[in-house]
Amino acid sequence: MSLFLAMAGLWLAVAPAELAKAGAPGLAAIQPAALSAHIRFLSDDLLEGRDTGSKGVAIAARYFAAQLQAAGAEPAGEKGSWFQNVPLLAVKFDPARCVLRVDTPAPGWTLSPATDVIFTPAPDRPTGAVSGELVFAGYAVQAPAYRYDDLPRELDLKGKIAVVLSRAPRSEQTDFFPNTASAVYGDTNRKAALLAQRGATAAIFVATPESLVAYPWDKRVRDAQAHEKMYWLEGESAVVSGSPIPLAQITPDAFAKLLSRAKRKDTLESLIALGQKSKLKPFPLGLQGTLQTAASVRKLTSENVVGVLRGSDPQRSAEYVVYTAHMDHVGRGLAVKGDDIYNGAVDDAAGVAGLIEVARAFAALPRRPPRSILFLGVTAEEKGLLGSDYFAHHPTVPITSIVADVNSDFLTGWWTPHDVLALGMEHSTLGEDVLAAATALGLTVSADPNPEQTYFVRSDQYSFVKQGVPAVFPSSGQKDASGSTEANRATMDAWIREHYHQPSDEWSAKTNYEAMALEVRYYFLIGLSIALDPARPAWKAGDIFGTLFGSRGK
Repeated sequence: MSLFLAMAGLWLAVAPAELAKAGAPGLAAIQPAALSAHIRFLSDDLLEGRDTGSKGVAIAARYFAAQLQAAGAEPAGEKGSWFQNVPLLAVKFDPARCVLRVDTPAPGWTLSPATDVIFTPAPDRPTGAVSGELVFAGYAVQAPAYRYDDLPRELDLKGKIAVVLSRAPRSEQTDFFPNTASAVYGDTNRKAALLAQRGATAAIFVATPESLVAYPWDKRVRDAQAHEKMYWLEGESAVVSGSPIPLAQITPDAFAKLLSRAKRKDTLESLIALGQKSKLKPFPLGLQGTLQTAASVRKLTSENVVGVLRGSDPQRSAEYVVYTAHMDHVGRGLAVKGDDIYNGAVDDAAGVAGLIEVARAFAALPRRPPRSILFLGVTAEEKGLLGSDYFAHHPTVPITSIVADVNSDFLTGWWTPHDVLALGMEHSTLGEDVLAAATALGLTVSADPNPEQTYFVRSDQYSFVKQGVPAVFPSSGQKDASGSTEANRATMDAWIREHYHQPSDEWSAKTNYEAMALEVRYYFLIGLSIALDPARPAWKAGDIFGTLFGSRGK
């Protein structure tokens, strides 16, 4: 199809070269200096780290709404406004009043707070104590697709405390917990809900060596003590997100001591190995335990921002391509080198800046694509994807009208992209839009360099996936001009180690904003390709997300 026909209104999916031509005015509208300016404001100390429910994140929300308005978008929130109120419950556990004790054999053993155990009270009853028999329940995973079941019908968990391994089995095989499936089935709240359904009154999760690589124990303790956990509410009081039972998390060393008290010859390593062979079986530990939790709670409201650029087609403008980015960060925390403001420039002021420039890009087109473009700035991502999950359950447009989500999180500008990524592209036909966008910009598409980290289920696009909406999480790749990834991967690893969720994640004049703009142009073309294609994106046949969630978005 010629560009002339496209501009005349006969919109069809376009080849990469014609996609670049159709999007040329938008590509030119994305400005490096503007990205720098947005990030500089959003990560300023004035906003105090944009903690959920704070004045700082409210300022960020109003800035984002104002920028969308300036780009020509219309409000698409509640009651004709730019905003959607997200009702939240904040829970901060009190380590001095929380106890995990193994009561038998006498004398009992009380695990040491912080060094042995971290507590997560149940949000609907944050203070209380439960006692009961300790039962090892594997990973607490039921996955018929992989012929795996840690919770057989004959296992009695009623009134008992389940002891389970964190995460789920994982392999490189497509027919036994590949990375993404492992992450889905290993979700803590998913497992806690299963255990509660079986009658368990509490659960003790064992941190595995693999889980501690990405999130070391000292950081878990720091985050648990410094920050509240949050959950979104249905109405005034019904907690929807979170675990229905109180949880504790223990170290591998504490689990080894627990097995020793139970006079078991098993080790954490041997149990993990059995799980990898689908031979892990539940067993009673022959011990009695008590889990006591205590916490302070408060209710609050934080805001999502929703704006729309209406599509040009009378019928298909009722369908939406959603762009998401999270406006919140973690606020103030423990001081590092005298600085206690966790500014969150990369995570995710840059992502919000990217959405503003994408909005300006769509507004610059001489004719808008047939589908509408919805821009969603969400709150409480750092608290567990809460803002996006709330919107996905309470969308301000029908969920069946949302055809795809493109998520903007962690724009960096650390090097000039020679390749790009799009986490999740293999799960749906959105992979075709990704390839078209990358090719239009002269970039190649690389595979996820860290598949074991399963980042696709760890940012806001996953809230849409769970409602049956195909999604992608694009970013820059790691190749340099020679095709090597070594230097750029080292840069990424060093930043994660030294600056991720630290006060040092700040705006920098040294960032390559030209490189960042190229990445934003890639995001823009992905959404443009989706908005032009007459066919709705679809899950691939047999895909795990289509199988588990695909019917929800219909």
